[in-house]
Amino acid sequence: MSELTLTAQPRAITGRKVRQLRRQGLVPVVVYGKTQASVNLQVNARALETTLHHGGYSQLVELTIDGGGMLNVLVRDIQRHPVTNAFVHVDFYAVNMAEQQEVSVQVVSVGRPSALITGLMVLQQLDAVAISALPADIPAVIEVDITNLDVEAPISVADLPALPGIEYLSEPDEAVFMLIATRAAEEEEEEEAAEEEMAEPEVVGRGKADEEEEE
Repeated sequence: MSELTLTAQPRAITGRKVRQLRRQGLVPVVVYGKTQASVNLQVNARALETTLHHGGYSQLVELTIDGGGMLNVLVRDIQRHPVTNAFVHVDFYAVNMAEQQEVSVQVVSVGRPSALITGLMVLQQLDAVAISALPADIPAVIEVDITNLDVEAPISVADLPALPGIEYLSEPDEAVFMLIATRAAEEEEEEEAAEEEMAEPEVVGRGKADEEEEE
């Protein structure tokens, strides 16, 4: 069960006037759900950033509304300023704790490949995978041990760890981690191949004109 919490206050200001909220360090948010009517709220920008940093991008958040009870929510949409990256608006989805939710969860690597040598590097193909789980079972991240990662054996979605209550929705054969040659190593191989080709003695065949002269 997530222990992430966030406090919100009712918001009367809407439209373009919400700019004044942002100047006060507040973020306009909306909460909605299947059985939850849309509610306009505001939250502290720093508190929101902290919550998201600790897993709130995918994990359940306990949203306490001043004078209005508590809701279990998931982040559905985040809008940020293209230049300052400051929050512009956030949508929260009020969930039913007994209903499966589909979310994307970040994937992180643990360990170091035993097959990693000079000229090879670890490539992470997927930063996140889609899962289905009850709200309380959604993890902050999915840790993957890449110790046995090999050039001939990439780690795919099917190889991800089995977690209680978690169903992976991404394609099973989609690669998550793989070992690949670095660009420098590829260029070195190309140079070596070119040198070998140049070093091979040229074989000159006898032409028809030469044969005719001998006759």
